[in-house]
Amino acid sequence: MPIPVTATNWPDPSFMARLENYRLVYHGPVRGEPGGMWRSRLKGGAVEFADFREYTLGDEPRRIDWKAYARLRRLYVREFLDDRRDTSLLVLDMSASMDWGGEAHKGRYILGLAAGLGVCALAGHGRLAAVSTPPGNRAGAFFPPVGGRQALAQFRRFLEQCHPGGRADPAAALEAVGVIRARIHSIYLMSDLWDLSGLEDFLRRAAAWAQEVTVLHVLAPEERQPQWEGEWQFVDAETGQRVQVSLTPAVLAAYRQRLEAYLGEVRACCGRWGAQYVELDSGVSLEDTMLAVLPRAGVIRPR
Repeated sequence: MPIPVTATNWPDPSFMARLENYRLVYHGPVRGEPGGMWRSRLKGGAVEFADFREYTLGDEPRRIDWKAYARLRRLYVREFLDDRRDTSLLVLDMSASMDWGGEAHKGRYILGLAAGLGVCALAGHGRLAAVSTPPGNRAGAFFPPVGGRQALAQFRRFLEQCHPGGRADPAAALEAVGVIRARIHSIYLMSDLWDLSGLEDFLRRAAAWAQEVTVLHVLAPEERQPQWEGEWQFVDAETGQRVQVSLTPAVLAAYRQRLEAYLGEVRACCGRWGAQYVELDSGVSLEDTMLAVLPRAGVIRPR
């Protein structure tokens, strides 16, 4: 069953109004659409024509070259130097391990996080695209680039169809949206990072695609500080592997040490590829995440 995008993970009207006063932070110059939220490298008032490319879902109809269509019977859009890299891509981990966390459900948290970032992007005159992983997600995996606040309803419908299942492959998710590669300037991965080797592969590709990559690492409170004790059988949500464990204070202490070591490896991996790393707690409310945690981390900021 899809996870419902309800008031618990989609901004209510008052929260939405507050989010519209924030924008995604970009730390360097970028080619953006005129009037968008990023400064262009280009100087002068004229927009320079660059090339034609085939129309893809999400392109603005006003950029279609109708003379080319009359000759070729195919839709092409005109590209200009200052609108080639204007899209923020959200990569959502909707693998089976995200279907966990009780009140701090990781899947719901990631959908809320994506909704909040989408509001910041679209209200700021930027363009937004998204892809879910595994690519076989019923949502069709890919949400093509859109712009403007009016696109929020369309984005919400996409999120409503996302649901956890299968194994994550963020690198494969990137390949699924290769058609818009030339238009992406920033990529945001939202995941519990179940597989470190998969993260390395993703970052290698993302670094070649985008000028900026941000990894938002989502952990449930029970993953950071497990409170269980006694005999337990744990089942890997993505592989089905079962492990019988006796949870003693010594075992829990060893777990926390290994978790910290793993988080260190994740940070080092992000550092190797120049990606920003932010650790998030799914037990924190969406409002606190968007209005306190992410601004403090430099992911978004007030306009």
